[in-house]
Amino acid sequence: MQYSSFTTWILSNGISNQTLELLIAIPVLVTLVSIGRYILGSKTYGIYAPIILSIAYSYTGLRYGLVITTVVIITSLLSHRVLRKIRMHYITRVAINYCILTISLIIFLILINRYGLTLENMTNIPSLAIISIAALGDFFTKQYIRKSLKTSLLTLFSTLVISILGWYVITRDLLSTYLINNLWIIPILILINLFIGQFKGLRIKDILRFKSILKEKENA
Repeated sequence: MQYSSFTTWILSNGISNQTLELLIAIPVLVTLVSIGRYILGSKTYGIYAPIILSIAYSYTGLRYGLVITTVVIITSLLSHRVLRKIRMHYITRVAINYCILTISLIIFLILINRYGLTLENMTNIPSLAIISIAALGDFFTKQYIRKSLKTSLLTLFSTLVISILGWYVITRDLLSTYLINNLWIIPILILINLFIGQFKGLRIKDILRFKSILKEKENA
């Protein structure tokens, strides 16, 4: 694989190819989050969750990653619905949720190992990737407590979309090679975020909302 002289110099100074690929993917991901939040009007679970999920999916594979994510979300939702009936401190509630989530994931992995369910080879998935996805349960529960289920699911959807885009960036060799060979993209991304940070116009989501309101008034 042919690298630029600058990239070759970086790789020859103790930074591995994989590390550089992941590092360059982070600015791309956070810029996508910024665009989604302030231009499109879609919210995610902050910046941390999309980054972690993107990296986790790159290790699990998108299909397996989304299945594990589904198990985590369903378990967290059911767990919260049961635990909210019991008065307790927030941290203890989260701790119990993770205990239940651990049991659910163990049962899920055993079922996959015994019956397949079209999800063979899950034993090859790094445990850290599964743990990273499991952390999503806390983000979802926090959002669900503060907002409605609909809002939580919309935020989850936006987070997953950004995460899938991040997974695509990380796992496409051609794209990854282009990024690590063109590290000048990072300053460009800084400029893009500076522009977005100063943007005070309407988000696309708001524009569409106002258009629908105007149409309703015109039809009234």
